[in-house]
Amino acid sequence: MAEEKEKINYGEIGLRAGLEVHQQLATHKLFCSCPSLVRQDEPHFKVVRELRPLAGELGAIDPAAIFERKKKKHYVYEGYNDSTCLVELDEEPPHEINPEALKTALIVAKLLHCEFPDVLQVMRKTVIDGSNTSGFQRTLLIGLNGYLETSFGKVGIQTVVLEEDAARRIAEDSMSVTFRLDRLGIPLIEIATAPDCKSPEQVKEVAEKLGALLRATGKAARGIGTIRQDLNISIKGHPRIELKGVQELPHMTKVVELEVKRQLDAIKHKEKLEPHVRAILPDLSSKYLRPMPGSARLYPETDIPLIFLDKKELEGLELPKMPEEIKKELSELGLSKDLVEQMASSPKLPMFFEFVKTYKNLNPNLIATTILVIPKEVKRKLQLPEFELDENILDRLFIGLSGGDKLVPAIVKEAIPEIAEAIAKEKPKSLEELYKIMARYKVLSDAELKKEIAKLRKEYSGPEEKFLGFAIGKLRGKADPQKIMALLKQN
Repeated sequence: MAEEKEKINYGEIGLRAGLEVHQQLATHKLFCSCPSLVRQDEPHFKVVRELRPLAGELGAIDPAAIFERKKKKHYVYEGYNDSTCLVELDEEPPHEINPEALKTALIVAKLLHCEFPDVLQVMRKTVIDGSNTSGFQRTLLIGLNGYLETSFGKVGIQTVVLEEDAARRIAEDSMSVTFRLDRLGIPLIEIATAPDCKSPEQVKEVAEKLGALLRATGKAARGIGTIRQDLNISIKGHPRIELKGVQELPHMTKVVELEVKRQLDAIKHKEKLEPHVRAILPDLSSKYLRPMPGSARLYPETDIPLIFLDKKELEGLELPKMPEEIKKELSELGLSKDLVEQMASSPKLPMFFEFVKTYKNLNPNLIATTILVIPKEVKRKLQLPEFELDENILDRLFIGLSGGDKLVPAIVKEAIPEIAEAIAKEKPKSLEELYKIMARYKVLSDAELKKEIAKLRKEYSGPEEKFLGFAIGKLRGKADPQKIMALLKQN
């Protein structure tokens, strides 16, 4: 691989690459109040439709729409009575735009140093591959002409857009495609960069930085498929190619390398060179998907009023801390390097800071370990598909570590792994049941500890210098090892 990389001089071949990053937001849907919930259970209903291309605002029909129409397929839409509505079915006009999603998009655009239009206009973008029941996607330009700093130099941000996600493709045959409506309408922020990346490594860095910036808002959805990247790539003598569906960041450089080689080969063999869209295959190569869409597919959405931006409100938007700043703050709290990396990208970061603020007597490393590391260890040990300690349980554990109160028994940090394991096995349904589990690991008083040590003395028959380790092992989770050592020294 190293030799292959050396053969390509990206400067000489004039590589120009840009990204389109699409991030789902963890809010309700963009134009209705349905939850942004992707489901695996059987749908409640099915609807069959056909879609036809329409002329855009300037009277022309988009070539990509004509291409899809020639397939002459019909579309089956599956939905749920309790989490999809008539808006997704295109049987009811869109509701007012989701204000939380709009605010998040404005924050993202501000973080990327974008300019803002005075008026925001929701547009319809013609899409007739079946992924939108209406035959178009609603999209809203939020910001433009921004930039992102990278170690290779600035990369321009052409646009920041807020739009609705498409329906989910479930099945396909020669005459039809089946889509699930659960994903349709989920708020999606799209960031399009300028083609300023000059190497595969810069492309990867831009993707990493944009992902971290989106997560910093606290509104980015998590999980497989919630963030998607498309690449736009060209070299000297070859028009722009759009690569759809780059899912994994580690694959980003390889995808760029393979596409550059494909373009070089196409030029060498004097193939007909036209801009088009390609799909990424499992081996990271690509195949032809459709013609490149044009500007003719956009026209105004008449069911949603214009949104007038208040400049004072824009200036007053509270921006989140960026990853570098967060990591510095975590390091200053004394977290290990590994914990800093884990916590900086964790959705539990705000919870961690709140617990650090509340329980000033506890070591932040202990708090971070209890939140992130211990649940993973229990999950691995018990071979569970999922296991987390929720905020209520964590709060009671930290009360216990701080000495307890009238309800919560005092515990020591050595007991946390065993308590977490007991919680995973017994699944307490109330705080009272949790307290009973914690009571089994209640810290011993000095008098109780002395009695336990005396009992251990009687049953121990090994060398004296190893008694301390024996006692600590027997009393693990019920007494602080430092206190055991202190009592033994007294005696």
